[in-house]
Amino acid sequence: MKLANHMAHYRIDAEHFDYFEERRGADRDAARRIQEAVLSEAGLTVQDRALDLGSGNGWLLEEFPAGASPRIVCVDLGITNLRRLRARHGARAVVVVADAEHLPFRPGAFTAVIASEVLEHLNDPGRALREAAFCLTPGGRCVISTPYREPLRYSLCIHCNRPTPVNAHIHSFDEQTHRTYFTEAGLTRIRYYTFQNKLLQYLRISHLLRFLPWNLWRMIDRLCNLFYNRCHSIVMRGIR
Repeated sequence: MKLANHMAHYRIDAEHFDYFEERRGADRDAARRIQEAVLSEAGLTVQDRALDLGSGNGWLLEEFPAGASPRIVCVDLGITNLRRLRARHGARAVVVVADAEHLPFRPGAFTAVIASEVLEHLNDPGRALREAAFCLTPGGRCVISTPYREPLRYSLCIHCNRPTPVNAHIHSFDEQTHRTYFTEAGLTRIRYYTFQNKLLQYLRISHLLRFLPWNLWRMIDRLCNLFYNRCHSIVMRGIR
């Protein structure tokens, strides 16, 4: 299901949806593990020039202290959201209002592109990845995360009486889908893994594992896959 005018739709959403609202409980824990997976694959250093595609609340920028941060450009459709990033981080927050499917950057502008929990919202994820790859230097890396094999659900809009995708997710992905998009974008040396085993979610024990470092949590997550091989998320990296 595609949106007739996705740019107008998401610009309106961005004026009302609070990306900075503090998450609680299992939602907060799940979001943090996704961020850790992305950071692990991106391997950003102070020498990098990184594009944060669909930057949301700017979590990537907040991962690094001032003076020891990669140069991060935050891109989003919502100008209100980007203004809040500038207010929070000052001139350190380089922000650009742009559509992921039509990026306004020159070839080789970045050494890394991050698109975390973004592609499932876009009309044309393949085009967005081609645009991302176009902006990368040779040897630059593209890192994405999305839900994994997500059953798409719809509710009936009370205003227009049309089906509306839950959480605005209009695509479901697996490793083969992503690999096709990455290959078509000219990205190579592709690697990926699935994580956030659903058994841990069903048991509702994220609060018990919250304080574990990423590597230890990841080991427990992988062990759960031996007994119940169903995961919530996938992270993939490709090289330009």
